Amino acid sequence: MYLIETFFKLTALENDISEQSRLLNVVIDQWRYNGQIIGREIPLYLVEEKAQQGFAMRVICPEQDSLLPQHNNVEVDDALEKAQKCGLIFEGFQIMGDDLNSDQTASNTHPEWQILYTTHLQSCSPLHSGEDFSPIPLYKQLKNQPHLSQDVIKWQENWQACDQLQMNGVILEQQALEEITDHQSRLAKHGRYLAQEIEKISHIPTYYYLYRVGGKSLENEQHRHCPECGGNWALSEPIFEIFHFKCDQCRLISNISWNFL
Repeated sequence: MYLIETFFKLTALENDISEQSRLLNVVIDQWRYNGQIIGREIPLYLVEEKAQQGFAMRVICPEQDSLLPQHNNVEVDDALEKAQKCGLIFEGFQIMGDDLNSDQTASNTHPEWQILYTTHLQSCSPLHSGEDFSPIPLYKQLKNQPHLSQDVIKWQENWQACDQLQMNGVILEQQALEEITDHQSRLAKHGRYLAQEIEKISHIPTYYYLYRVGGKSLENEQHRHCPECGGNWALSEPIFEIFHFKCDQCRLISNISWNFL
């Protein structure tokens, strides 16, 4: 992924910084929901570029060209149009550098299969390639489904919040753990629905990741069955050294309990 600085030229005669900031934050939100930028803490600041006053922001993008117009969905275009009416013209962006702390975006954004997966440590798209486990920008598959793309981001935020709580182990640990490990939890049902919708649109088999921790023993873990259909879902070899179980019928993928790895 890439660190990118954007520039919005200010052409309004009256400088209402509060309203202009609000409109630019709407642009930020829509870029984020479309997968064009990653993360939630986006600095926004006044700058002067080539004797022109304006606003800039620094963002992380999955690709060098993520902010080009062809990747916009209708919500992004609408937000940019409203900003323009208030005198904010998106002049362009410059690439500051390759973000060495982030995951490299998948080169093949339409793989043979894919996984809806995230953790509290990740700052990337929750849609991962089944070929190399690299994140796939949401706009590559869901640009024409802005509400679904936004829903995926909201699910990711909820999953990461639960993961953070169970990792901290101080408050709400058990409740948070149940949400990410139980295939019938509210969060899992939401995620599995999203995976099904993504599969319908992309025509790519899309699996939902079930987090696994606890258990009685390694032997018991190795003989676990799919929690949905009860079928044998154990793999002869783990995928990406993470996933030891995969049910093609139920579109579920999981790991041997982290207690025994």
